[in-house]
Amino acid sequence: MSGGGKSSDDRDVRGARPASDPPSASSGTLPMVDTEFARTVERLRETRPTLLVLAGPILGARLALSGAPTVFGRASDCDVTLPDEGISSRHFEVLLGPDGRFLVRDLGSMNGTLVNGQRISGERRLEPGDRLLVGHTPMRFLLYTPVEDDLLDDLEARALQDPLTGLYNRRYFEQRLAQELQFAIRHEATLTLALLDIDHFKNVNDGWGHPVGDRLLLEVGSYLRGCVRTEDVVVRHGGEEFSILMRETGEAGARTTAERLREGIEAFPFAQLGNRIPITVSIGLAVARGRKGLLAEQLVEAADAQLQRAKQEGRNRVCCIAV
Repeated sequence: MSGGGKSSDDRDVRGARPASDPPSASSGTLPMVDTEFARTVERLRETRPTLLVLAGPILGARLALSGAPTVFGRASDCDVTLPDEGISSRHFEVLLGPDGRFLVRDLGSMNGTLVNGQRISGERRLEPGDRLLVGHTPMRFLLYTPVEDDLLDDLEARALQDPLTGLYNRRYFEQRLAQELQFAIRHEATLTLALLDIDHFKNVNDGWGHPVGDRLLLEVGSYLRGCVRTEDVVVRHGGEEFSILMRETGEAGARTTAERLREGIEAFPFAQLGNRIPITVSIGLAVARGRKGLLAEQLVEAADAQLQRAKQEGRNRVCCIAV
């Protein structure tokens, strides 16, 4: 074809350039850089040295390490306190060596520090994937990226959360109870467990339907969380049963808190289609002074026995026992 028109072979594809004509800085047509993508790539280059706990009361905990020496042990003044009776007060430390690699050093512990099944004396370099065993707590040394860390945070939160109410679930309760019990024993402090059960909850589901029952559970859970101290732990065990762990709360304080919750729920303005649905709760309290040999099972069984007593005595009441 004559003239200045382009042949079909010469036509430009929208947004594309011939291979012989790459974009240049002087042309002012450099492609836009995806800053979020670049930031993600940069975060993937970073690593976060971590000890991942593989079993025990704090299963799944990720213990971050820094360049400064980090002391692990049972004592409350350690950098990281591990609730394990097989661990010495100051058991081991992890620090950065002169070559920029992490080292683990035993601090004269009674039961020793094992790396990959071998008891160490002095210090030893840690490699990614190395397994540590201190007392009854196995751990693994890993290098996480921030992206992996964020993902694990999200997965951990979901695994420990009740999907309906957003409260902690039974799995978290078991882990936290073990930790709080260790704290109470170590400091000879008081620990209170309250078990709450919504009275005749089946009648709500049968009479109004499960969606209404779910909304009631959600509102009761929110009410409980808003009526206790920040440090208290509110858990939904499943169904209509909740629990509250209260650190350093004696019998008088526990009774006062439980009665306030009971009265508040009895007066709760829960309604459906303009009809108020009256609800009450029965509460069992177990109050324990930390002492060696006290078991989590004892506290749970004592609180449950008081909950059953409250139901047998007519419901909508608080029953308490000192363990």
